[in-house]
Amino acid sequence: MLLNELELRVAELAAHSTGVEAIAAALGLLPDEAARHLEAVYRKLGPPRG
Repeated sequence: MLLNELELRVAELAAHSTGVEAIAAALGLLPDEAARHLEAVYRKLGPPRG
């Protein structure tokens, strides 16, 4: 499943160990909104494989 543009940006920021508060500030979102988008990213990409 593909990520939308906002989810992709959230994923890019999260990949750089950026916390939800910082992601929200960078994208002009509320922290709860950023967290929901990050959850959508994890849901779409699945759990890490290791």
